[in-house]
Amino acid sequence: MKTYTICLVGLRSHQAIVVGGGGVAARKVEGLLAAEAQVTVISPVLAPELQALAEAGKVRHTRRAYREGDLDGAFLAIAATDDVAVNRAVWAEAVRRGCLVNVVDDPAHSTFILPAILQRGEMSIAVSTGGGSPALARRLRERLEKTIGPEYGTLTAILAELRPELMAGFPPGEARLQAALRVVDSDILRVIQTHGKDAALTYAREQLHRQN
Repeated sequence: MKTYTICLVGLRSHQAIVVGGGGVAARKVEGLLAAEAQVTVISPVLAPELQALAEAGKVRHTRRAYREGDLDGAFLAIAATDDVAVNRAVWAEAVRRGCLVNVVDDPAHSTFILPAILQRGEMSIAVSTGGGSPALARRLRERLEKTIGPEYGTLTAILAELRPELMAGFPPGEARLQAALRVVDSDILRVIQTHGKDAALTYAREQLHRQN
């Protein structure tokens, strides 16, 4: 089995082609839209959720089977049909064109896989089994959801806001790391939960500049 390094790729405004119109394709499209990709779905028929997206103008729909050349200009492609020959043809074209390709349930014919993602604001936690068991990855993500709540998204935003102060006020290396960890290891999550972001930002700034 291939070993995949988890890599976060920005998809905003990139062209993504999804071949297939069923429930699996719908789940892949959902993730691509969340990443702000420009999505085209190629399929003679669409599942109701995909049809609704097409009617709302959120995805483009090419109402026919896949044809050679459909990946022209694509940044990535996902093959999500129940026809092995079609999926392999999508993979072959993607390889020739040098675009990323994921063939659902076929890691051997994929140059990227889609991990189970837990999103908290700008913080992303990816769980991957290298394509070996998407079900396990999903369950692990669900467990993480119970322990890593929305307050972590707020914390991420606070740390991003404080980053210029951190960079300007502390030299690179251990001093900068320890200053950041003072915030991360403090009671800031409790402050976020009980007093909100503004109070937590003030508290975080105090921790950042606190002298030991």
